[in-house]
Order: sequence, then C-alpha cells, then structure tokens
Amino acid sequence: MHAPGLLLASGLLVGAVVVAASQGIGMAYPKLRSRIDRLAPEDRTQVLSFLAVLPWLLAFGALLLAFLPSFVHIPGWIEDHCLPHEHHPHLCLVHGFWMPSGPLWGSVATLGLAGAAMWARLVHRIIRSHQVVRGLMLVSHTQGSIQVLPIQRAMAFTAGLLHPKTVVSKAVLENLEADELQVVLAHEKAHASRHDALWRVILEAILLGMPQSRRRLLLEDFSLASEEVCDRRAICPEATPDRVAEVLLRMQRLGCLHPEGALGATGSHLVRRVKALLDNPYPPRPWWMKVIWLSPLLLLLADPVHHVAESLLGLLFS
Repeated sequence: MHAPGLLLASGLLVGAVVVAASQGIGMAYPKLRSRIDRLAPEDRTQVLSFLAVLPWLLAFGALLLAFLPSFVHIPGWIEDHCLPHEHHPHLCLVHGFWMPSGPLWGSVATLGLAGAAMWARLVHRIIRSHQVVRGLMLVSHTQGSIQVLPIQRAMAFTAGLLHPKTVVSKAVLENLEADELQVVLAHEKAHASRHDALWRVILEAILLGMPQSRRRLLLEDFSLASEEVCDRRAICPEATPDRVAEVLLRMQRLGCLHPEGALGATGSHLVRRVKALLDNPYPPRPWWMKVIWLSPLLLLLADPVHHVAESLLGLLFS
C-alpha cells in the first residue's frame, strides 16, 4: 500500500471539498438568510452551526464514501473493485494510490500553507483577546458565583472558553437594582452554560474557507441568535420580557462594554434584540429541520463518489 500517496490524496480531497462547499454556502447564504431569520433563536443557532460544519461533514463524508468499497472488499464481501478501471488512479486501501506523488505533494503543500496562514492569524487574535481577559481576571475578586472587577466602568461579560465565568464590574453592582442585576447575571450564566464563546471560536475556525464578507455575516447572525437565546433565558416570573428589555436598555445607557472576543449582556443589534423580546412568539420548529435524520441514506452514494473522486484526481495529475 502506498501510504504517503493515500494520505496526500485524502488531504487534497478533504481540502478541495471544504473549500468548494464553503464557497458555495457563502454564495447561497444571503438567500438562505431570510428563511433562517424567521426561526426561533435556538433553532437559528443550530441551523447556522450546521451550515458552518456542513463543508467538513461533506468532506469527511466524501472521504468515507470514497474508501467504503475498500472497507467492504477487505473482508471479502465484494470482488476486487479496482479491476474494472485500470484507466485512472485508485483510492484503495488494498492497492494504494497509483499515481506519481510529485504533483500531489505540491498541491497539498500549497493548500496546507494557505490554510495554515489563515489559522495562524485566527490563533494570534484569540491569544491576544485571551491576554486582555486574563489581565482583567487577575485584578478581579470572587464574590459568590461571580468575578467582580474593581473599576468604575460598566462591564459585564462571560470570560473563558472551557470554564467560562461571569464577570461584572463594581460600577454595574452599584448602578443596578437587585432585580436588574439578576437579569444581567441570568443572561451571562446562560452564555456560560451554552459555551457560546467556545462555539463562536470553533465556527470562526471552520469557516475560514468561506469568503470573508459572508463569513462575517454568518458569524454576526450566530452572535445575534446566541444573544437572543440568553435574553429569553433571563425571562422568569420576576422578570417579564418587558423588564428584560428595560434592563438591556439600562445597560446600554451605562455604556457597558466587554472585551473583544467575550460575550456580554450588551452588544450589537440591541434594537433587534429588544424587538425580539417584545414581538409575538416565534413559530414552531419547521419540518425541514428533521431532514438531517435521513443522512444515513447517503451511504448509497458510495460507489459513484468513489469513482468521481478517482476520476477527478486522474484529471488533475494525468
């Protein structure tokens, strides 16, 4: 078996599918957006997450389907699937990848370097944001279940990716009534329990193959949906939707800020968030969100995907 050739061919196949699917979703997203906006915020976060992950699901799904005939042939369930097509390269765990490796090395290296450069910029920005938040956490002190910043600037946010904590400043504690503070804390704790900051970083990382303008649009929509979910979770018998909306406006008047990369009770799209709290309830979950359960039927595409992948590689490196 030519392991290096198979490994490189697999990397090229995954990378090509991710880039192609990301570009396609990016082009289609403005039209899909109007339909997604009609969903409840909980459903919007799920659909947007699915769109972000979809290129990678398609890529690894294509890889699985391309090698599925090999998996079936190894235990002897089918006859040798490589015999009928000696005219183009093989993606086969039995016979290996029969093709000169020079062009393949160059293609995968180019794709890998481009991806590594984009990932490096993202990692640098995440590290920079983490350092800012870490500096704030060092000067904070624990008060009950929250971290308090001893500053007179209004701040309220969720800090941390793996173990998020709720952080508020002394100015927020001094300027809010007890019930208003409970709304803010409920909103921040909802962010922490959902790990929204971590999901935002993951989505940004896996969307690097999408055009920048469409990537920013999708991430903004995800952030808005996440904020609306946490706004709704702050609603309780003691805090009606009207009261939660009042608290959001109150925090905005205080000039509440949060560090870059952290999620807070105030943020962008405040008008839309207030409108969402005061408008009529969202419609029930649509039927088409259940179509994902039919995905196992895609295994029926193993043979055509296998041959298409081999044929495309043959055109590229013949």
